[in-house]
Amino acid sequence: MSALPHRVVVLSLIAIALTSCALTGGTLGGRDKCWSADDARSASLWRGTLQIDASGGRLKAPEGDLVLLPGALSTRIGESGVGELVRGSDVVARAGDDVTLFGGIGGDGTMVVCGLEEIH
Repeated sequence: MSALPHRVVVLSLIAIALTSCALTGGTLGGRDKCWSADDARSASLWRGTLQIDASGGRLKAPEGDLVLLPGALSTRIGESGVGELVRGSDVVARAGDDVTLFGGIGGDGTMVVCGLEEIH
């Protein structure tokens, strides 16, 4: 038996597996989108320094600053007076932290924050 049919079967199985991953994981790499379908935003990862005060949250990034809008995560001022990025009542990061955030970027310089990828 030739090795060619075996390779075709293996490549077909790999293609099916990759297609299945893409269908279940979506195009967001397994991340959950947290903005509405009618909100024209692009899924994106941004790294920068959190700035959170009484006027809201911002991400100071080398590419430019983003205004943070509530999504799965939101901002608040904690009991100690320090700005916090929270999921419900759980603090996931604080003002001054160098973070990578996932969310939906709008053409207006805002980001709906869906997740914290990493604190650096």
